[in-house]
Amino acid sequence: MDNSVNGAGPAVDVVIAVHSSTRPVARAIASIARAGLAVNAPGGVRVTVVCHNISRAEIEKNVPAELASATRFLELRDGIPSPAGPFNHALDQATAEFVCILGSDDYLEPGALRQWLELARRHSSAMVIAPQRHADGTPVRTPPVRVGRRFKLDPVKDRLSYRTAPLGLLRRSEIARLGLEFSTELRTGEDQLFSAKLWFGGGRIDYGRGTGKYVVGADAQDRVTAQRRDIGELFAFALELVAHPWFVALPLAQRQALVTKLLRVHVFGVVLPREEQGGWTDADREEFARVTRTLLAAAPGAEQPLSIADVRLLRSILAPGPSAEMLAAATARRRFGRPETMIASGVAAQLRPEAPLRFMAASALL
Repeated sequence: MDNSVNGAGPAVDVVIAVHSSTRPVARAIASIARAGLAVNAPGGVRVTVVCHNISRAEIEKNVPAELASATRFLELRDGIPSPAGPFNHALDQATAEFVCILGSDDYLEPGALRQWLELARRHSSAMVIAPQRHADGTPVRTPPVRVGRRFKLDPVKDRLSYRTAPLGLLRRSEIARLGLEFSTELRTGEDQLFSAKLWFGGGRIDYGRGTGKYVVGADAQDRVTAQRRDIGELFAFALELVAHPWFVALPLAQRQALVTKLLRVHVFGVVLPREEQGGWTDADREEFARVTRTLLAAAPGAEQPLSIADVRLLRSILAPGPSAEMLAAATARRRFGRPETMIASGVAAQLRPEAPLRFMAASALL
């Protein structure tokens, strides 16, 4: 029996993975204590910190005694520089009705957990997506759901794939139903398949509009995802996703939604930063083109709702040569407001959820 449902155990297990004693994990724990649920009380919240490839003592010494005594510390030494292992480990140890994943650099606004839990129980949600903001107050505009939409979100119409990390309140039984786990073989993008299966898995997804926010901290200076990698390694998550039998079995519209997001965010998003991190080699360009062709083949038509400027960049990626043209196209697609950035390249795709005008309007009004 799940004792969290009848009130004998915690209602929410919050899990934090931390790999360095420099992380502000004490702030994260303190925010949980202020998030509206009693710590370690029946029907309340339990905090689990997984000390990843580091001793419990190294982490615990930076946490005030009153917070440390109320926190469950676990150690996991897998030698893998990815949060996948510790998050999977903590989720395996969870017993509450709901789980919440929290980055060690991040924190919750006061009352957030209580508000998310009330929403989840009122609507029998499989997942309540947390509204997000940065530490400086800037909103995080993902996922760009339909204007004013809160309940029974649709993975395609509400563009759920743009929220990669499953942040908010997730019903633990949904993890079991869908067989969700983070990909331990990947250095980056370990949450992509997890979240894709969640958003497109048929469970009820609600958005916590107007509730307390998940706050993205600005403290981390050595995030794994900021490091330069080989193109193949950088996009291993995307190739794993589109080759997975689960993805292959999806309806075309859902595959297109996922691949359009991969192109818009990940493929296009790497062009200019990589130039700043040392430039593009010929081998980079060839591998980049191969990856992009693989993604397009996995969901024919995924490029149609992209803007004219986006498709110009796409064509330059697919035709490796001197990088100047690709870099110029990447710069041009960011000159928002010009017609070529606002009109979908496919005539019939102007009203699709991913079309530029609809996408930008939803993002601006989130």
